[in-house]
Amino acid sequence: MARIRQWRDDLRADWREGGWRKVLKERGWRLLVLFIVFYLVRDVILYVLIPLGIVSLFR
Repeated sequence: MARIRQWRDDLRADWREGGWRKVLKERGWRLLVLFIVFYLVRDVILYVLIPLGIVSLFR
């Protein structure tokens, strides 16, 4: 957990120094992967697991 906080604090420091341009230059791929993984997990929960749970209740 401390590693995530450190990464977040570094991200904030980069943003304060150079704005979005510096953040994307320094951490562009990591932010893109984080964004994709977050939405992939969210969509799997919303559109796959919850409907399967509801269907299994009525069987």
